[in-house]
Amino acid sequence: MEQDGEYTDGLQSRYTDSPEYEKLKDIVSGQLFDINGHISTLKQFVSSLQSFLQKGSVGVKAVENIEKKAVDKIDTVRKLVLDIDASMKELNFLEDSSLDRTQIISREKLNRDVRISVQEFRTAQVEFTDVMKRINDKTKVALNMSENSAAILQEEEARQNGASAAGGRQLTVPAENRPSKMTIELDPINNEEFIYQQNLVNQRDEEISNIQQGITDLNEIFKDLGAVVQQQGIMVDNIEANIYSAADNTHMASRELDKAQRYQRKSNKYCLYLLMVLSGMLFFLLLIIFI
Repeated sequence: MEQDGEYTDGLQSRYTDSPEYEKLKDIVSGQLFDINGHISTLKQFVSSLQSFLQKGSVGVKAVENIEKKAVDKIDTVRKLVLDIDASMKELNFLEDSSLDRTQIISREKLNRDVRISVQEFRTAQVEFTDVMKRINDKTKVALNMSENSAAILQEEEARQNGASAAGGRQLTVPAENRPSKMTIELDPINNEEFIYQQNLVNQRDEEISNIQQGITDLNEIFKDLGAVVQQQGIMVDNIEANIYSAADNTHMASRELDKAQRYQRKSNKYCLYLLMVLSGMLFFLLLIIFI
């Protein structure tokens, strides 16, 4: 029993409360809350863009507005991830001896939660760049068709003007040899809109490249967090094993105490029986002497 008490006291004295940890934990928790909120909004933007893409409405103004908001949201989350990474490094730098068991387990959980959020952010960025590429591809196809149709119309106008400038000569061409008229069903687009759409396509390509580079940088943070989680997981497993061991030892000590108490009760009962027998013998002896 004394050994169990010494083991428990030693385990408790190894870890102490740390106000600095509580302060950093509150900071990380607030940053994590903000990150998760922005990621949720980013996922909604991606879902809206996918819906426009399925409908084929890639040239509407709403798509461009959502894209800009999504890119701004990605920049915001990226800065928050860098901030929370710095906070987690400071938190993980705290000596284990300055923390109690609850704080060590809580720190390991924070590392896991941050790693999960970083993974969700990375996935959301991949989905966003994918839908951006598909929208850009459709826009490029539409621009190429508009450019080709404009060239065909200019060629047709030039041919007609050339025929009119031939003067007095009238040529009769059989109907079967006349060129057929081409009908192109495209939304009208002027030169200004054409240039604007081209610039928008180039801007999207640049944004996609920047986001992909950001994903690469994010992978390093993700790997670092994974290494920390693995290392701290071993420590938490040891702490939990010690807790279970202490609980087992306490349970065994309690069982031994119960056995001792039962033995003591039996011993007391036997002593009482012996005392009663001796008292009876003494009583009969006294009767014999005085009678």
